Amino acid sequence: MKGGSHLHARGFSTHHVFRHVSEHASMALQFFISAHPKMALQLLLHWVCSYQTLFVKMCSKCGKLLAMDKQSGLVLPPVKRPYCFTSATSTSKNSPTEKCNLNLIQAFHIGCFSEDT
Repeated sequence: MKGGSHLHARGFSTHHVFRHVSEHASMALQFFISAHPKMALQLLLHWVCSYQTLFVKMCSKCGKLLAMDKQSGLVLPPVKRPYCFTSATSTSKNSPTEKCNLNLIQAFHIGCFSEDT
């Protein structure tokens, strides 16, 4: 890569870690739009903040920082974060973001994550 560019011409990162985060973020946005349409952007931004610990938070299932992703054959950090706002209701007095402490959000490797999480 010349010039230090880390973005593909179409805006996709050349780094697999960030590709996985982007894919997961697209699914998170769809979830937030369907669960809380009026707050979807706020919820997404709050959820994105959980990635501040991407390279330091251990996997909540296996307890490791790095693990081999079988599909890509690469060693990756826990790139999956569940949508912790699933129990929030639109009739609640508190905002769904107030119910979710960023320190309590779990992190999972791709192979350790299940949709039930």
